[in-house]
Amino acid sequence: MLEVFKAVEKKRTELEQLRIIIQATEITYRQKGEIPTAERLKILETNLAKAIHILSTES
Repeated sequence: MLEVFKAVEKKRTELEQLRIIIQATEITYRQKGEIPTAERLKILETNLAKAIHILSTES
């Protein structure tokens, strides 16, 4: 059972790293003026934040 919690924590960490990359990419696209792409990235970042929160509260 402990292995399951370790796996969840590892995935949560991976998702957090991915969320940071997506945030930086969103900023880049906004600076380029590519607002539709930036908005899609923002939605993705928001959904990742929700997933991270769920994993954090469940473990």
